Amino acid sequence: MYLKRYAKSTIKAYLYWIASFIRFNPMRHPTTMGHNEVELFLAFLNSFSQPTKCCS
Repeated sequence: MYLKRYAKSTIKAYLYWIASFIRFNPMRHPTTMGHNEVELFLAFLNSFSQPTKCCS
């Protein structure tokens, strides 16, 4: 990411979410996981989201 000139804040955010994903899936290596683990993690994150109020 450094070689592709990503911003430091972007790299920091990516590393945070990668670490969160690994911790969510009992410290398993990402290469041993598949679509199911990704879907479970995204559903977990979605469970914390709050519905937004739409402007009328």
